Parts: sequence; structure tokens; C-alpha cells
Amino acid sequence: MTLVYLITGANRGIGFSYVKELSKRPDVKIIATTRSVENSTELLQLKEETKNIEIVKLDVSLEESVDALDEQLKEVAPDGIDIYIGNAGIAQAGFTVIDAPRDVWVKHYKTNVLGPILVFQVLYPYLLKKGTRKAVFISSVAGSIGGYLAYPNSAYGQSKAALNYSVKEISSELDAENFTVLALHPGLVKTDMVKKLLEGLDKEMLKANNIKPIEPEDSVLQQLEVIDKSTRESNGKFFTYEGEEFPW
Repeated sequence: MTLVYLITGANRGIGFSYVKELSKRPDVKIIATTRSVENSTELLQLKEETKNIEIVKLDVSLEESVDALDEQLKEVAPDGIDIYIGNAGIAQAGFTVIDAPRDVWVKHYKTNVLGPILVFQVLYPYLLKKGTRKAVFISSVAGSIGGYLAYPNSAYGQSKAALNYSVKEISSELDAENFTVLALHPGLVKTDMVKKLLEGLDKEMLKANNIKPIEPEDSVLQQLEVIDKSTRESNGKFFTYEGEEFPW
């Protein structure tokens, strides 16, 4: 049986590492979304090499782009989708609540909260067609209130906290339909986005909290292990990439 994955933000960073690792597996089909198909050079090349990847245009922050997703899925996933990995997101951390400008708040909520939720609404009937019914939302410990880290994350942290709430709510709403819905912290992954952030981070703070930057490939291998091992008992939980349950 072929497992069908849909991964958002799949042209770089964590998303692209997901596609690379999954494309090595037998009996897997990957639907990889990107904001610009023509500019996703590495993704296009990987598609040619592996033949088990479909590329779909999607910008999770644009309503009209999300609305156009269904027509594309009718072509590439007529029999349904097994696992949704909501990875697309932005991270402009470092602002305090007092200093963060309005557009930073708006961008984070549109991309990190509304984006994955609206995409899930589109994917829901496709996930229903399969028995796997897994939805994984890439979150962050920055969004944890119980495990709050005293660092100015403002809009980024709040957007991930709002996403976590939605994960918890969806997991409850769809529990009777045998969905497994979870949030997953990928670690402090050395993507282009995070490399800029690392320059301004307090190294002593990272050391004191045992936070170590990790390569995308290493993070994704461990994340996939968490996803592979997840069961109905995992529904509604928040995990780190190392498989440890984390406080909301």
C-alpha cells in the first residue's frame, strides 16, 4: 500500500529535508507544496530523480492560493492523503511585545496559524478517504506556556501557542473519526531563517537551557521516527523531535 504524504513549505529547510528523506522510502508518494514551483530548483531536480513526488503551488498566507488547492489535489491525490505535515511558517523572533510592529503580528498569525488551519480544512475530506488519518503541525517550544522560555519571541511564540491550541481542539473534534493529530517541535534547526536568528541569540541562555542547534536532516530523521511511531494514543499531544512529550 502506498502512503501519501502532503508537506507544506517543501522547497527548502525542514520541508525539503522531509521530502528528501521520504522520497527514499518504498511505496511512498509525496505531495510537496511550494509558493513558486518554477523557482524550486532543488525540489524539481529531486522530482526528476525519484519519480515519487508531485509538486503543488501553495502559499499558505494567501486565501486565494489555499482556495486553489482543492482543484490541484483532485489531480494528484484522487484516492486521498494519509499524512499531512503542516510545515510552512515564518519566524521573526527577537521582538519584544512592546517593540514588535503590527505587520509582524499580522504576518505571523496569517502564516503560522490561519495558514495550517485553512489548509487542513481543504485536506480533511482527502484524509477521510484513508485509514491513516494523521495530521502533524510543526510547532515550537517557543509556543509553550507551560515550558515558557524567557526570550523575546512575541509574535512568533504567540502564533505557535495559537497553533497549539488549534491542534488540541482539532484532536478533540476528530477523535471519534480516528484521527491522530499532534504538534511537533523540530528543535532549533539550522535553516536559513534560523541562522540569522542564531546570530542574535544569547549563547549562555542556550547553554543554560540545553538548547543546541541541529541540522535539518538530523531533525527530520528524528521527527519521522516520532511520526512513524505515533498511534491513537498520541492524539492531542505535543512532542519534541526527540519523542518527548512537552507541556502546552
